[in-house]
Amino acid sequence: MSKTLKKRDLKPIERNTPKFKKVKRFGWLIRLPILKQVYRKKHFPRGFDVESGQYIPVNLQVGDYQSEVIPLKLMDYFIEKAGTIVLIQCPCRVTNDCKNHDQDLGCVWMGKGAANLDLDNLPGGVKGRIATKEEAREHVRLALKDGLAPSLAKLRGDAVVYNVLEYDDEFMNFCLCCSCCCVAAGMKYSNSDYKKYVKRMKGVTYVTDPEKCTGCGECFKVCIYNGLKMVKGKAVHTEDCLGCGHCERKCPNNAISIHFDENMNIDEVIDEIIRRYEKIVDISG
Repeated sequence: MSKTLKKRDLKPIERNTPKFKKVKRFGWLIRLPILKQVYRKKHFPRGFDVESGQYIPVNLQVGDYQSEVIPLKLMDYFIEKAGTIVLIQCPCRVTNDCKNHDQDLGCVWMGKGAANLDLDNLPGGVKGRIATKEEAREHVRLALKDGLAPSLAKLRGDAVVYNVLEYDDEFMNFCLCCSCCCVAAGMKYSNSDYKKYVKRMKGVTYVTDPEKCTGCGECFKVCIYNGLKMVKGKAVHTEDCLGCGHCERKCPNNAISIHFDENMNIDEVIDEIIRRYEKIVDISG
């Protein structure tokens, strides 16, 4: 590690709003065993098997699949399946007044839950509208070009926040995240429950070339899940890495690369993700 870097230099650049500070404090509280059990009972009454979050690395290239194709294959599949699609501004970027990414390229909500959203009273005061499949496909492509990291999510907490809890199993989204504003960064301050349902894509690993890595710490600034550590002056990915891909894009020396297990079939991995979501959510309404 460079002698000029200290521990505080190896922290992500996160939103610093009063609300996010409150999220962090709440996260620390529910690490306590008693409060952890109370939180689980209230927020996960059916357990974790009906929850799912999945980052899709945007720069992963495997076989005939080139950069951006893998996340688009997944997103296009669910867009085609969706009975209702709502495009909204990103509440994270709007409330954080993001200057780095387009605030209009927010979540894509799908299903009967999306059909029942109160578009005049969305979280963060953002704007939203019913969209066609063609508009949704264009929306996600613009988001990838803007450097946003795509993820799929079916989470009860989202249904609560958007006031459509009765449609919990008919409400799913693509989140299009930037590291500087994403409120999901608050998960790491909480207990480890989120690791039971938010997963890295199978077969994906991130590798740092020690010859290229200078230990500058730039990748740490965008690693919102504490997925990196410094070992002998070189950035190394840990088990906490969720595979969003922000670090690979941020590295000024191209020292970080994304690898896919050559013993695995990428089409089978994609199909497994689709089956997992179709088992727990119906977005046809």
